[in-house]
Amino acid sequence: MGNVHAADESTSAERKARLAIPPEFRYLDFVLAAAEGDLNGDGVPDRAMLLMGRKGEGPQEERLFVLTGKADGGYQVLSVSGEFCHPSKFYNLDIKNNSLFVQAVYYADAARFSGFTLQFRYNPKTKDLEHIGEQQDDEDYSSNSYHRVSLNYLTNAAIHSRRAGKKYKEARGRIVDGPGVLPLNGFVCEGYGMTGSSVYLDENFKVHQKGVTPP
Repeated sequence: MGNVHAADESTSAERKARLAIPPEFRYLDFVLAAAEGDLNGDGVPDRAMLLMGRKGEGPQEERLFVLTGKADGGYQVLSVSGEFCHPSKFYNLDIKNNSLFVQAVYYADAARFSGFTLQFRYNPKTKDLEHIGEQQDDEDYSSNSYHRVSLNYLTNAAIHSRRAGKKYKEARGRIVDGPGVLPLNGFVCEGYGMTGSSVYLDENFKVHQKGVTPP
């Protein structure tokens, strides 16, 4: 599995971050992915970790933790998600431009890729990260083709794009039946890829409007 390692082999920063995890979550003892960077703009590196574990005989759980860095090198928990995405392959985490990007990969090999990326950004008013955007990707490298859906929950914009060889088309619409901007604390990653939009771009590059029967 990519970007996966046992907690007992983690770095010094990761060990310090794990010490800040509340006791009720200590059973989440496997690190699926981690990233470091400044999320709240204070100049001190923060840390995001996706942890997995099982409480007794219960089901396997995954949760996303975001911890703010302190001047003394320690950490404190900023936000804890609800149950996360359980992709069939792996996760990637990245922190850039004060945003946390969580990529959940469902299929990946030399020929194909399928997954989605969630974007979370810190809101100083609520002192939490918020889910502000999402991108869904399906790519076929062998034919140089892909279908991509980009969703912006701040503007309610939806962009569908499709490529097949040299042919490319893009359709812009609005998000419908979307969850809106949600806080990371308690965020449950369920049903993603199901958010609707007012347009859809099919495999023949034909644009369909939601609620409109194509000719």
